[in-house]
Amino acid sequence: MWNQGNQKNDVEGGESLLYPTMLEPVEMRWAFIRKVYSIVAIQLLATIAVAATVVTVRPVAYFFVSSWAGLAVYIFLIIMSLICMFLLP
Repeated sequence: MWNQGNQKNDVEGGESLLYPTMLEPVEMRWAFIRKVYSIVAIQLLATIAVAATVVTVRPVAYFFVSSWAGLAVYIFLIIMSLICMFLLP
């Protein structure tokens, strides 16, 4: 967007309002965005840690593949994650 005179149109810099009816300060908005991204990053790191453990530790992988109890735990985890995803807000 072209600047006209002294008017600044830098949305990321906080010079102009992204939404004209926005009542909260820009700093609060950026703090919320940082919190959301940090939660997503922590969840991703936890998923990577669990997956790496299952893949690299042979007894854990063998438990899931070879026994009925491992298969039952695996199916239970899949069903619980689907329930949490669809039924919880």
